[in-house]
Amino acid sequence: MKVKTIAALLIVGAILGVGFTLWWQAIQKSAEEKQGEVASVQWRHNHFKLNESNLMDELVAQGIEFPEIVMAQAILETGNFKSYACLKRNNLFGLRKKDSTYMSFEHWTDAVAAYKKFIQKWKHPPSDYYDYLNRLGYAEDSSYVAKVKQIVNQKK
Repeated sequence: MKVKTIAALLIVGAILGVGFTLWWQAIQKSAEEKQGEVASVQWRHNHFKLNESNLMDELVAQGIEFPEIVMAQAILETGNFKSYACLKRNNLFGLRKKDSTYMSFEHWTDAVAAYKKFIQKWKHPPSDYYDYLNRLGYAEDSSYVAKVKQIVNQKK
């Protein structure tokens, strides 16, 4: 009887040991993945600085239609990337919540994704993007589209 009891205890102990080992490995893997995610975000924040070249690359990478026009919008909306909304909220396009307060983003690339989600993907822009912005009522300034066109033409 004692031999069977000892054998059973050894088997249970082995099973618990294997289970604990697998559980511990899963915790370690999860922690490593989280560290990798944090490192990736930190890298993006430290190395993917906001400038015209990086913004254009991001607009293209995220499949933004009419990237030259959208770039001009960002330049106009942020005062050439110097506005409070840009510097403190990473908001490149003056995007607002339903309560009319400015949206905040963790990184400026997130503002590009929001632009696509709320302005382009949802509304399906036509081939005349300037007309689309006018009809959308994108800005309160009646000369907004003319200003955007001027920036686009300066960049050519």
